[in-house]
Amino acid sequence: MSQQRFMTAIMCDDVRREEGNKLSYMGIYSSNLMVPGFPFALPKLCFVMSVISPAQEAPPTSLTFRLLRDEEVLAEIPISEDALNSLHQQTSDTDNPDTKRLTIGTVMQMFPLQLAGPCVLKARAICDGRELKGGSWPVDKIAAA
Repeated sequence: MSQQRFMTAIMCDDVRREEGNKLSYMGIYSSNLMVPGFPFALPKLCFVMSVISPAQEAPPTSLTFRLLRDEEVLAEIPISEDALNSLHQQTSDTDNPDTKRLTIGTVMQMFPLQLAGPCVLKARAICDGRELKGGSWPVDKIAAA
């Protein structure tokens, strides 16, 4: 079975860099984001986005990470051509391409994030002209008891 390129994303309150080049995620959201009412401003919201590609597949030639609120682009981070070119060298040096994978990632931090009403936050990547979906999180008002 052939492997394909895919995207993952985590939405959380904060991301911290730890010793040993590790990342710690604080306050991970699972399926949705509930707020007390609208309009609402989140002081900070983070998105950890990664595109994973099998090593036997050529590294991307273009890659842009995007965060959307419904269809509105809130932020985007293009990965530089130099960074992508360095990945070509790394993947050609792998010992066993059947067991390796290439991960390209970024952390987006939004502060503050203004929410005027219910919406859906979406993590996307445009990789070699193809949209990869990393997840979506509905934002809604907490129901009154």
